[in-house]
Amino acid sequence: MKLQTKLILATASIITAVSVAIGGVAVGAIQNSEINRIDSLLSTAVETIQTDGEDPLTAALFAAGQSDIGLTVALVDINGELVTLAESLAQLETVPDSSALAESQSKAVSVSYSGANSETGEYRLRTIALPDNEFLLLATSLTAINEARTANLQLLLWFVLNSIWIGAGLIALFIRRDMKKVSNLIHLATEIADGAKNIKLPDAAGSNAEIDELTRALSHMVDALQHSLWVERDTQQAMQNFLGDASHELRTPLTVVKGYVELLSTQNMDEEQRARAFDRVNSEVVRMEALINDLLLLAELGESKPIGAGAIDLSGLVLAAVQDLKVLQPERSVRTSVEVGVSMHGTAELIQQLISNLFANLRRHTPADTRVTVSLSKTDHQATLTIDDAGPGLPAESYARGINHFQRFDASRSRESGGSGLGMSIMAAVVRQHGGTIELNPSPLGGLQTVINLPL
Repeated sequence: MKLQTKLILATASIITAVSVAIGGVAVGAIQNSEINRIDSLLSTAVETIQTDGEDPLTAALFAAGQSDIGLTVALVDINGELVTLAESLAQLETVPDSSALAESQSKAVSVSYSGANSETGEYRLRTIALPDNEFLLLATSLTAINEARTANLQLLLWFVLNSIWIGAGLIALFIRRDMKKVSNLIHLATEIADGAKNIKLPDAAGSNAEIDELTRALSHMVDALQHSLWVERDTQQAMQNFLGDASHELRTPLTVVKGYVELLSTQNMDEEQRARAFDRVNSEVVRMEALINDLLLLAELGESKPIGAGAIDLSGLVLAAVQDLKVLQPERSVRTSVEVGVSMHGTAELIQQLISNLFANLRRHTPADTRVTVSLSKTDHQATLTIDDAGPGLPAESYARGINHFQRFDASRSRESGGSGLGMSIMAAVVRQHGGTIELNPSPLGGLQTVINLPL
């Protein structure tokens, strides 16, 4: 059942229940008020007759003539015959049963009757006991009161029906806009589930209504899903590129090793040639070992295992790396601003690997005479390491995309220039393992700025 139908049915049920309850009480109250008035007048007539003890029949006829309501006066004689003395709308054609005669002596009771023409009716009866087992009956018709009750009930029925129609119409009118939004959201959600792309949900316009809040939540969810799809697509593309790179990086040294092993198996080499062959095989094995170690390290970091925390002198590691950079590339201009005494808790091997990769990227991807600025500072909660260079930097889209697994910023296939992309991935994984952040920004020097924040 649709929500709109449920709301209309609920509204109709509430209107019906409330209207019937209030209307029924009102109709019953009006009827009881009229009956109480009749009972009061009957009691007054009975008291007047009982006061005149000499001639109750004459007093009864006099009271009937003076009463504000039509009274029928009848006598049940000693033989049990009914004699009508004064007649009104109440038709007393038969003697009431003994229980009604007994009860009506102390209070008024209602008695139903059937007329000669098969007409039915009801009257209110009071009885006065006379000597010789005779009874004087005073009755007044309840036809007008019953007809008024029927008319009031009919009016209540029409009121309830009209209220239901009006209430249902107003509910449908008030929720039409929201139900249209819900239908639109269902349609868009179905399209998204069917694989449609670039779905844009309607603007909620800042309203606090539940439907608009749902629209904003779904819009946020769709944006997050689309972003996840983009990230997954970029990651898959980067992984495919990496697999090609890794395959190339492993295939080349394996081919070299295989060739030299076959060459060494022959007896046509002198000692000098054999030594050069062993050196080449060893260098290729070291090359493969480094690549495989990088892959294993990246896999271990991705498992989110607890790290062995220990005190790390971050200032000492950075200063040592700067000194190595100056020794390896003496023509490079290096400016440093390293705060002394910055220490943190973490895995020393991983932090060492992080700093080593940072400065290795400087040596590999920037000219040897390029300016570099290295700064390290701390606040109450974190240390910030910033490295700026005046090198070629990165493509513009790389700054917004950030660092992904298997990402290569340089399209070159050469490990010496472009690399396999594992260096950046390892750096990001180490920082994330220690609860920090890493950012790649355009440098004021014209190249790349790397900002690493690590919690102290």
